[in-house]
Amino acid sequence: MDPELPSLTALQAFEAAVRHQSFSRAAEELHVTQGAVSRQIAGLEAKLGVTLFHREGPRVRPTRAAAEHGAKLRALLDRLSAWTLSVQHADTGGGVLQLAVIPTFGTRWLIPRLERFSARHPGVALALNSRIQAFDFELEELDAAIYHGEGSFPGANLEHLLDEEVLVVASPKWKERFHPAAPADLKRLTLLRLESSRRAWDEWFRAVGAGPETTTLGPRFEHHLMILQAARAGLGCALIPTILVQEELESGELVPLFPELEPVVTSRPYWLVYPDRSRDLPALRAFREWLVTEVKNRALPSS
Repeated sequence: MDPELPSLTALQAFEAAVRHQSFSRAAEELHVTQGAVSRQIAGLEAKLGVTLFHREGPRVRPTRAAAEHGAKLRALLDRLSAWTLSVQHADTGGGVLQLAVIPTFGTRWLIPRLERFSARHPGVALALNSRIQAFDFELEELDAAIYHGEGSFPGANLEHLLDEEVLVVASPKWKERFHPAAPADLKRLTLLRLESSRRAWDEWFRAVGAGPETTTLGPRFEHHLMILQAARAGLGCALIPTILVQEELESGELVPLFPELEPVVTSRPYWLVYPDRSRDLPALRAFREWLVTEVKNRALPSS
């Protein structure tokens, strides 16, 4: 026999109390009295037969089990909220879209353009989740992702968005100090590296006719935002996608080392990826249509 589920009110009170470690702050968030939260927690403890909080005077401290399951409950409540909005807006092409995005692409390219998306689709709420490492749609509650690289997603749909074009940049002081005259000169200098694209520099050297890379030295970073900051600080030269470095080029914080060279197209394009279960989501259809048009037009961010 399936156990009787606790009430949604009790679960919301429990999750808020775990997150705030306070019944009073949970009550403020839920717009109820502290006594109401306390009663909901007591009822939940009685139903489950476990203690969920250590009472320490005016403060409360979640037990280990409560802290562990509070985070899981938060994810479930978020999904329930998203489902509710999706049902409410199913006939208008709205709802919530849980979208995984590469940090720098999301910050530099996507977010500045989302005002246009919201204006066109006011009923769609995007929930952006930062992802760098590989992910699994079977294990994570994601509707879609913008992915960069050569990844394989069995059972998922990959739609090409745009190719990655890269150029080498550095701070003006770094360029003046080392003054590399040709791409091959960089092989004896500090190269800033992206942890997830270890062949990137070798690919670039070969593409510009400088032969294979001869060193693997240089600091490694988790994402391009870190590399941009390192390059601005003069730690080395950076191999950066053109769509992510426009701000620094326009401000003069970074300069191209070889402006006479065309950007190199890499083997790591950007993709829109989504599982079959998301194919007919109204929110995904709306986002996909807008995103494809935005990429095709290469429109500038709103000022």
